Amino acid sequence: MDTLATVKDLDSYGIEYADGKLAGKLLESVSAAVRDAAGCPITRGEYTVTIPGETSRRLDLPMRPVISVSRVLVDGEQTGDWKLLGNALYRESLWSLPNMVPCSVTVTMLAGYDPIPPDIVRLVCSMVAAGLVQQSNGGPGAHRDESYARIDDVQIGYRQGDSEIIDALELPEGTKRALRNRFGMRGIAIGVFR
Repeated sequence: MDTLATVKDLDSYGIEYADGKLAGKLLESVSAAVRDAAGCPITRGEYTVTIPGETSRRLDLPMRPVISVSRVLVDGEQTGDWKLLGNALYRESLWSLPNMVPCSVTVTMLAGYDPIPPDIVRLVCSMVAAGLVQQSNGGPGAHRDESYARIDDVQIGYRQGDSEIIDALELPEGTKRALRNRFGMRGIAIGVFR
């Protein structure tokens, strides 16, 4: 799968790199981390997912945005009694029966962005820039717990516990939540439209 930003994007933001191979590897790594946090590929493509049916007439799909749906299987049987509205499938009957084990719903859809949203390209470029700086200062793990350093009267502060940073390419929790909310499944709707 292509990276969410390219070396040309790094150039357009004025991010300097001496090693094109390292920049490429960092682009791959950050793109994978952003996709993982988002819970979906982000890039437009045809995807097939299997999700549990809900005791509802609405079935939220786990990607944003959904452009079209070409096939829906309920427990392996093709069905056409659904309608795509936004990022969810609706049908007259419930997707799964109440008080029963949910059925499996396999959906083949065209979803994602083309082009990649500019803020996501910038996020990836910013993270790669941090990785390049980290690499020039000893690589991942070097100075990992150092929070600040003052030259006058020499002071060095250290991070402790959950605030410790081991790798500059690690996405902050707030960014992970924002990506998941924007691109991934927003939640399961139970009992909608009874």
